[in-house]
Amino acid sequence: MSSIDVFNLFRGFPSRPAKGFADLFPTRFNGRMSSVPIRGAVLDLGSNTFKLLLAEQAGGVLRITHEKAYPVRLGEGVAVTGRLQSTAVRRALKMLFFLQKIISSFGPSKVVAVGTGALRRARNRKTFLQPAAKILRQPVVMLSGLEEGRLIALAARSLSRPPRPRYHLDLGGGSLEVIDSQNPKKPKIQSLDLGCVAVRDTLLSRQPPSPDEWMRARGKIESALRKLPRPNRSAQATFTGGTGHAYACLLRKKNVKARRLENLPIRRAELIRLILQLLPLSPKKIARLPGMPEDRATVALPAFLVLDEAIQRLRLSKIRISTHGLRYGIWLAYLAKAPVRTIVR
Repeated sequence: MSSIDVFNLFRGFPSRPAKGFADLFPTRFNGRMSSVPIRGAVLDLGSNTFKLLLAEQAGGVLRITHEKAYPVRLGEGVAVTGRLQSTAVRRALKMLFFLQKIISSFGPSKVVAVGTGALRRARNRKTFLQPAAKILRQPVVMLSGLEEGRLIALAARSLSRPPRPRYHLDLGGGSLEVIDSQNPKKPKIQSLDLGCVAVRDTLLSRQPPSPDEWMRARGKIESALRKLPRPNRSAQATFTGGTGHAYACLLRKKNVKARRLENLPIRRAELIRLILQLLPLSPKKIARLPGMPEDRATVALPAFLVLDEAIQRLRLSKIRISTHGLRYGIWLAYLAKAPVRTIVR
């Protein structure tokens, strides 16, 4: 019996665009190349990590000064309780103080900070947003699932190598965004509560799971993904999120810089092999695997499961990693004065 056969035995509606987002950050390029450089900072306050991008753009060249994901786990427990945990808020605010110092030393002319999945879901989000606004000296803008997907799609379509993909998937801690760009002018965007932290907390809180728990988790994820129409034939697809980095590090059994993973294919056969490797292990044992990123140990299994189920649903044999996620979409939509032609790191 093949490994795939063994594995098979284990068997949000679109929201409105973020209110006030365009009013706060109205910059858009008009097709003309601007020679005036702009220094900007983008801060993506995600459910599992805070991602910071510091860059300067002159004409069509975007020069990256700093780009890093910082583990925070702000969304820990939100999928179960609907509330941010006090320890997570304190941890996140401490990190925000640190990041604000980095931003200030860079001296950007514009800063855009956005909140996503966990903050959308948390009823007590103000316990984080209000002190965060004081630290950053400006409000954090909440993105709806639809607006988040639109910005991710903008980055994927604008910065991916040809051929441009029909699908783009972004797996965060709180949600999974799936963008179908069969009609590029009117992409279909779905935001699903299938982030790796949310799935871990609600469906796979005990690791390793029992066979019944595993089958139930697969069934719930498969059911949620039925909102996505199945294509008639295979299509090109790209993927963003820390899960791609974990996949590459585990395959190569060493840490790999995320920026070197552009266009790396995630193949389903390899993904299944990794799932079977992780399935009987505790998070402590997973953390000790060669190459395993420390901050991904507790979410790697649920993340790989969600990705595999999505690949099956969309009839994909593989999906290519893109290093241009939400933060690049924000840059393109609200900071860039000209289309980005070249990225220099």
